[in-house]
Amino acid sequence: MTTPPRLTYFNFRGLAEPIRLMLADLGAPFEDHQVDFAGWEALKPKMPFGQMPMFEIDGRRVVQSQAILRHLARAHGLDGADEAERIACDIAAEAVRDAQNRLFDHFWADGSTAPEAVAAFEAGGLADWLDRLEAWLGDRPFFAADRPLFADYYALAYLDEVVAYFPRALPPKLAALRRRMAERPGIAAYVASGRRPAAYGFDPIRGLRLGLVGVTPPPAD
Repeated sequence: MTTPPRLTYFNFRGLAEPIRLMLADLGAPFEDHQVDFAGWEALKPKMPFGQMPMFEIDGRRVVQSQAILRHLARAHGLDGADEAERIACDIAAEAVRDAQNRLFDHFWADGSTAPEAVAAFEAGGLADWLDRLEAWLGDRPFFAADRPLFADYYALAYLDEVVAYFPRALPPKLAALRRRMAERPGIAAYVASGRRPAAYGFDPIRGLRLGLVGVTPPPAD
């Protein structure tokens, strides 16, 4: 019996979520090995860069979230049909990563949950990056082709996170892209199954939305 691939990451969405979304959309079986902070302490020394996620397949251990996503994209033809699509997809993925990093920067900043800080970020840095992503998407159904490529799964994970904290922030074309991706049968089934982690990375790390998702934050160093 063939051993299914194994994805190892925390028990929240974070950097592994685009990978989970892609695998769900593909209908590809895999073991979603989720660890808590206590389990991570024992696992961390075994990771080449002291980070997760890790994807194990056919005796190979692939680390670094972008490397995993792009490996799966190449394996399943989701990296673009030609060089024009590959370039557009790479650009979109890097742009989404930059936008997500701005979101991370906001949440890691002291005082980021104060109402005035939330409003300033939503109207400023967040709106600026969402507008740029919307302009790059244009009138296409997906970021680089007439079907999802790996950048679109990355985008869906990011857009879900934006909506969780800033419910009215998405401009219309990005909102439509999010709906289009969420309605894909494999992704809709994944969400409906209850297997999708409820927590975003900032929930357990910064204590955001803990009353909603019931996650215990890690102990202080």
